[in-house]
Amino acid sequence: MDVSQYLEIFIEEAKEHLQSLNENLLVLEKEPENKDTINEIFRSAHSLKGMAGTMGYKRMQHLTHDMENVFQEVRSDKMKVSSELVDGLFRGLDALQEYLDNIINTQDEGTNDNQDLIDLFQKELERGLNGGGGGEAPAAASDEAAPAAAEGAAAAQAAPEAKAGSALDNLVLNDTDKSVIAKAVGEGMTAYALNVEIQDTCVLKAARAFLVFKAIEPLGEVIKSIPDAQAIEDEKFDFDFSMVVITKASEEDLKKAVMNVSEMKDVIIKKLEAEAPAAEAAKTEDKGSAPAAGGVAAAKA
Repeated sequence: MDVSQYLEIFIEEAKEHLQSLNENLLVLEKEPENKDTINEIFRSAHSLKGMAGTMGYKRMQHLTHDMENVFQEVRSDKMKVSSELVDGLFRGLDALQEYLDNIINTQDEGTNDNQDLIDLFQKELERGLNGGGGGEAPAAASDEAAPAAAEGAAAAQAAPEAKAGSALDNLVLNDTDKSVIAKAVGEGMTAYALNVEIQDTCVLKAARAFLVFKAIEPLGEVIKSIPDAQAIEDEKFDFDFSMVVITKASEEDLKKAVMNVSEMKDVIIKKLEAEAPAAEAAKTEDKGSAPAAGGVAAAKA
């Protein structure tokens, strides 16, 4: 799959996010405590970061990642919005617009790393983490909220895991799949079934899936995907897909490779045992019953 086919979609989406950033920064300049505005800026930066990463625009991804990190601290009340931060964000917006203009004109983001802006955002982040602004919720409120939050998190985690587990439990392997797995296991490799879940806020989920396949490629061979490659390319799937991989890599290596792709929500991995194809199983069964038939014939004789 050629990721460049998504360029037009990326450009349109990026324009919308930059417009949203501009409008919300103008509001933030006047209302630095406005939570809705802060959350909107965070969401736009987060989405733009993910899209840029998918398309391979690393400089744009890096800059929006640092902007997102700062706003994570702001929305968590660990730091306050200062006039210096707002000025830096407007400069960051100009830099992002420059990247997008380059992409529109040349399909390349350019070579400007905007290191001065990245340094500025890192400095603001350190200021926030070192108590340079913001406040903390009362301890009693935090203590009361903790059990409920933990319970909610556990329930939220259980639902997708149950869904992924079901997808892997219901995985159907044909005789060709079983033969390939048996041969690979005989050669010292391991077969794993993976269910990969993409965040439901992802805009370019087919491109994300493509990057997952590319991440797995150096570690082993994907012998099956559900849905198939064409359906994934055409985005004819929800926000999860499954694959069967034969590899010498560890389960942890596979998980790390998948989760290093941006906008991944989770991956469930299950080891597959070598299983004889139906035809071979039938032959084995026939051979096993042959002596008994011979014994009956001999008794009759």
